[in-house]
Amino acid sequence: MTKKLISMLLSIAMVLSVAVVGISGVYAAIDNDDRYVPSEETATKRLYFVMPESWKNEKFGADSAGIFWWNGSDACVFNGGSSQAAPWPGYKMQVYDADANIFYIDIPSDVPNIIFNNCLNGGEREEDAETGKVTFEFGEEQFKAAMQTKDVCCDYYSEGDSTYYDKLLDGEFWAKAQEAVEGNDKTFLGNFKDNFFIDTDFDLGISMTFNNMIFVINPNDYDVSVLSGKVLYGGEFYFFYGKNEETGKYEYGGLPNYDMAKENGVVSVLDKSVFPNPSVQPTDPFNDMIYGDVNNDGLITIVDATIVQKYIVNVAQLDNVNQKLADVDVDGVITVKDATAVQKYIVNVDGYGKTGEKFAAA
Repeated sequence: MTKKLISMLLSIAMVLSVAVVGISGVYAAIDNDDRYVPSEETATKRLYFVMPESWKNEKFGADSAGIFWWNGSDACVFNGGSSQAAPWPGYKMQVYDADANIFYIDIPSDVPNIIFNNCLNGGEREEDAETGKVTFEFGEEQFKAAMQTKDVCCDYYSEGDSTYYDKLLDGEFWAKAQEAVEGNDKTFLGNFKDNFFIDTDFDLGISMTFNNMIFVINPNDYDVSVLSGKVLYGGEFYFFYGKNEETGKYEYGGLPNYDMAKENGVVSVLDKSVFPNPSVQPTDPFNDMIYGDVNNDGLITIVDATIVQKYIVNVAQLDNVNQKLADVDVDGVITVKDATAVQKYIVNVDGYGKTGEKFAAA
């Protein structure tokens, strides 16, 4: 058994033990403006987010960025959970610059994935399988006004995790970062030298955390969830350079060294007026879905296995579509065998059932 598989299985065991014995300890505090403050003695990393102006909605009071996470310290409540801190849409983020729609959060360092949103609960959308009639928990207008991103990795990147960084500097970004980390000349790392490290736990090599970086929505990167009917937006973490004193504009870019980023043409100005407005609609729930991808992000990762484990112990819910994708041994029930099979697929160990195969409706 590989070191990576052992680590993943231990992670799942921890999920099970937490679910069985209950969760205790000090939870996050909420300040006078109902915004997140870390629990005492919690190690944190700072993440910034620029919320599109189009995500605001005066009628429903959506004027602030929210953030939701389901693993790590101070985790929010999963649907069906009852023991943690903040139900969907999670916590309000702190305000960095209200006029520029820039928000930030000092989030626990052990949180691996997040969802940014506009702090509005749009409720559920349900479609009757027989009649096709669609109903909304809080009404269609509020459902459409609630905005969110896809699941966003906020742990760290290594080579292969981000197409943007993999292609940067003609594919030399990671090599230059490694040279700077291991050498005496740290110029390439600019003000972000503490973000870079060599991963030895999983032998991933040069890696980069997102501390003090900013997530920017890509208006052309979106999907419609076939499970919820919600539009989910993608984007990327960039190095946040702050406000340019000459122009008065906030800037971000793809290189940790600002001057090098300027020289290579990878500095941009933050623009809150970005207006994501997709016209796509939900399609066949099982179209192009694969066994094991229970969160439908197109990848099979530890996140999927963890969701299955949480479902088994009633900490997470799966609808009819997710349940079929989670049943990778196709025996009609979802058990720890299915979660283990997904884990085996991730680390390429035999015995993973139909994980990775395209779902075929009966």
